Amino acid sequence: MLFVAWLWTTPSPAAEERCASLQDPEERLACYDQTAESRAGPVEGASSAGSWLTQVWKLGPQDAGVRQLSDILAYRPSYVIARWSSRPNSTPRSPATGRSTIEDRDRTEVKIQGSFKTELVSRAAFDRTGIAQALSPMGLDSVRLWFAYTQKVDWQALNRGDSRPISDANYEPELILTLGTGKSGNGFKLVNLGLSHESNGLDPNEHRGWSRAYVQGGWDWERFSVLARLWHVIAQSDDDNPNIRKYMGSGDLVPRYQTEGGYVAYAVLRANVGSRKGYAEINWATPTLKRLGGLKFHAQLTKGYGETLIDYNHRQTTLGLGISFGDW
Repeated sequence: MLFVAWLWTTPSPAAEERCASLQDPEERLACYDQTAESRAGPVEGASSAGSWLTQVWKLGPQDAGVRQLSDILAYRPSYVIARWSSRPNSTPRSPATGRSTIEDRDRTEVKIQGSFKTELVSRAAFDRTGIAQALSPMGLDSVRLWFAYTQKVDWQALNRGDSRPISDANYEPELILTLGTGKSGNGFKLVNLGLSHESNGLDPNEHRGWSRAYVQGGWDWERFSVLARLWHVIAQSDDDNPNIRKYMGSGDLVPRYQTEGGYVAYAVLRANVGSRKGYAEINWATPTLKRLGGLKFHAQLTKGYGETLIDYNHRQTTLGLGISFGDW
């Protein structure tokens, strides 16, 4: 047993030589980090499934190397869902633009979401500036800057009478500064500081948009994780919908649970306690399925206000089934 332990913890000469031969300092550092991680073995108190947040936000020591802009990663879930609405919004309105009319909308439509993120400034670059070291007394061990983009589309695919229009599309670019704690096992994993702009790009009567600065914390406990976010709406960015916070609140909560077999359930929850208005979205997805080309079968239930920006002050219930890739 002692011999096996010695073999486990002793550096591999071949691995050390390979790392030493790398010319780029950042690649060499990442190589040494990965070698050390592979020898470290399981960490006491860590989930056998590993930390979901550490995985998707690249917080581990093996992720210290430079990423390229072309290294596209999933951000929020991407999916194509056929859904039914209890109350389609054919007369969107706001106190700033008044009421406008959208041609008759079917109760059934196709909901599409695509989302990705890519690294703008690497963890290694922040390490060189000394910023990460300066934050270490606060319990933080890594910093990186991401660009993220999410687009949502509601498509009246079965509405023959109105030439199958796209009834709404939302575009949301973001800058996200991720501060990782480096904590293994259960507990607090990250802080995200974000700047987001979201708009639907429609004409003045139907235009909706807002910009937000936010702070988000992330925690993992075995197979359960939580992202909790608070935002501040930037002044005059919501002129077309000045009462949006009444319906969309000032933050959201995303709890997520994954079974040992890979089935995932997660929710997106928003609420304004003062106005008693909010939104709940519940998602369930299978593991990746070969028969779907590595995608997942996905079910979604939503209830409340603000599923898309044109519906920020419109309440409905929707139920949808489809396929997806990635999740929160």
